[in-house]
Amino acid sequence: MTEPPPGLPVETAADRPPEDAVGYGEVLRNPDVRVLASSRAMSKMAMATISYGSMVYLARLDASQIQIALVGASSYLAALLFGFQGGTAADSLSKRVAVAGGHLFLALVCIVTPLYLGTTVGSLMLLMFLTSLIMQIVSPGLKAATALVATPAQLATTSALVSVVGSVASGIGSAFLAPILIKTTSIDVVLYTGAVIYALGAVRALSIPVEEDRPTWATLREIQWKPQALSLSHTAGLIVRHRAVATMILAGATVVALFEGFNTLIPRYVGVVLEDDPANAVFIFAPAGLGLLLGTLGAPRMIHRWRERRLAVVSIIIMSVSMAGFGLIDLLAPILAPLSPLRLLEPFGAEPSDKVLAASFLSIPLNFGSTISGATVMNFINRAVPLVRQGATFGTQEVLENGLTLFSVLALGVIASAAGYRVVMVFAPIAVIAVVLWLLRYSYHIAGQTELGRRAAWDLLEADDLDPD
Repeated sequence: MTEPPPGLPVETAADRPPEDAVGYGEVLRNPDVRVLASSRAMSKMAMATISYGSMVYLARLDASQIQIALVGASSYLAALLFGFQGGTAADSLSKRVAVAGGHLFLALVCIVTPLYLGTTVGSLMLLMFLTSLIMQIVSPGLKAATALVATPAQLATTSALVSVVGSVASGIGSAFLAPILIKTTSIDVVLYTGAVIYALGAVRALSIPVEEDRPTWATLREIQWKPQALSLSHTAGLIVRHRAVATMILAGATVVALFEGFNTLIPRYVGVVLEDDPANAVFIFAPAGLGLLLGTLGAPRMIHRWRERRLAVVSIIIMSVSMAGFGLIDLLAPILAPLSPLRLLEPFGAEPSDKVLAASFLSIPLNFGSTISGATVMNFINRAVPLVRQGATFGTQEVLENGLTLFSVLALGVIASAAGYRVVMVFAPIAVIAVVLWLLRYSYHIAGQTELGRRAAWDLLEADDLDPD
């Protein structure tokens, strides 16, 4: 195990996971797991449909990358400001109330916005902000409910299943529903479709088990709703005090930031670099489903064999290499084009360019890395943190992920506008990883701990508290 720097706080490690992974068939026989997975799917699908639909809509109107980035960044800002409080609220409420009530409110927001505010850049920014704000309660509630419906032996498989089902649903929303609806109907229809999906999620969430002796609604009034996440010293204190969980979350946050930053670049990237209609992303990135499938099938056994920490670091590497490949698409196109599954469409008259074929191939490892990362972080928290604190922990995850993602979306948008999409794809992984390492070094600096170099900060991300010496 990588030794932590001197003075590092020691945390109690969770019990080792079972030696043998429980299969998906056994987990899916549990009706509560099916309820949780479907609720997660509805949540992710609706959010992806609305978010990506808005970006494609703006890209087709020839909006600038900065405008597109601002719409995407609005959701991350809400999560950054209220992630801590949302996680605490999820702990204070029954998971059923948190998830079902949140979904219902989200459905109303998606209906009211186009009817009364329209679909300008400003109204879409407000929509994304409000949607993300409510998701700060819904998302931690859904994640924490995993430990409520699964046995300890089922946690790895259930966490992977819920995470991957959410990823698949998100992929359907962003790669299929949003582009198709934008191309054939209007942004209003996209938002109303999101409302319907959220409403279905609310109905499904009514079957989530209710915990005994949950605190009352009055507890919500005791929560300090004033945003704390903008205080770097507060965030740094959390990282130092809860190193094992915080560094695991930061490893996952690196992948999330890269993936979400990539998604905000894609509509314009398709038009500018791949020279295709942004709405055709549904066809270009269809092979990404293979990455999700591989992640679905492989995550539980890989978690049990190699542990979460190692897989989290591997997912960072996979994501970084894949994203850089999009920046080097002109160089890699002749090499990767023959490997693309999209070539199966050529007998039917489809003639995608080599760059499109290469991009479709790169989407496979990109989505595999994202899927594995989500499953490993969720399983680690479900296993290592007591249920009564999981909502707050997942709230912390939302803050760290979205703070880093907010920086990534805005910074990458500016760089793409100034230097081009090829350049930003290559250097984005370096920039995001550098920010994570700086945050770790800063946290230990202001906490009065041993000063960390860049290598020592990277070692913290790799250090697995459950590894034997």
